[in-house]
Amino acid sequence: MTQLELRELRKTYRSRGRPAVDAVRGIDLALRSGELLGLLGPSGCGKSTTLRMIAGLETVTGGDILVDGRSVIQSPAQARNMGVAFENYALYPPLTVAENLAFGLKARRRAARGDVTRKVADIAERVGLTDLLDARPAGLSSGQKQRVSLARALIREPDVLLLDEPLSHLDAAQRDTTRRELKRIQRDLGHTTILVTHDQEEALSLADRIAVMRDGVIQQLGTPYEIYDSPAHVFVADFVGEPAINLLNGIVTDDGQARLSESVRIALPVPVAAGREVVVGIRPEDLRLSGGEGLSARVVAHEPLLESGIATLALEGVELVVLTGPEVRLAHGDDVHVTADPDLTHVFDAETGDSLR
Repeated sequence: MTQLELRELRKTYRSRGRPAVDAVRGIDLALRSGELLGLLGPSGCGKSTTLRMIAGLETVTGGDILVDGRSVIQSPAQARNMGVAFENYALYPPLTVAENLAFGLKARRRAARGDVTRKVADIAERVGLTDLLDARPAGLSSGQKQRVSLARALIREPDVLLLDEPLSHLDAAQRDTTRRELKRIQRDLGHTTILVTHDQEEALSLADRIAVMRDGVIQQLGTPYEIYDSPAHVFVADFVGEPAINLLNGIVTDDGQARLSESVRIALPVPVAAGREVVVGIRPEDLRLSGGEGLSARVVAHEPLLESGIATLALEGVELVVLTGPEVRLAHGDDVHVTADPDLTHVFDAETGDSLR
């Protein structure tokens, strides 16, 4: 079991004639032994660069990387004992699955031939590849290729397992199956793991904790429940959640409400100074359609899904998305009323984006 710590980790790209680009700007992270941490964020936020620095595939501009309290930034990639599963699989086409799995062990010259064969058979059984050991990558599905990539990372018995967008090339059905397999394998083997992903569902379902990144910094670090239920920044609230959270600009009134338009006001969960500009966030599942109470609205669209529905409502100067039950039937132009529970309402400073709860 291994602990991993990042201290003020930074990466700046410099090229002649162009301004320097700060890809990672002082990240502090400490992973507990056996923890799976998700690095979640949009493309270009610095998450893959962070992973590559940990793996030794990218030079570090500043800061430190410690494994069990020992700095590894001066160690080459092959000496760090990091297992990496790449987004593009990085398999060797001429080699069979068994040969792909054994390649790293043979290259390190640390295992006898019998040990290599045993380890290949063992890891193949764990990830469901036993029947495919004689196959070559060209004959494998995307899901099978991803399992080979994962198995090749695991067979090294790494101190830390690094997964770079491991499910991005899979279709929906394969993604669900592989995600469950990945969680089981990580729990069974107990590897300290970093999962890089832009997919919020992937991070929420797999990770023990999630670090949400934006522009090279961590906006929030917490459990999946903390990230979803108590977003510390408006970016986190907007990035995590499907359907996306309703974000509404408003000004706080003397009676402690947020005025969203001339006639639309909503109660806030905490006291906020009158006149302050805020962004009110309400998740679609936290809004309720009511018989005659609440704010008057008109249905713009309703998407009936199998287990729920998504209604888009127009109020004066405001549009809201509401998650409805499967029994709800709405048509364009219907008049409805909608209510919001202040305890489930988020409020952010309009200038900084920070939560005011």
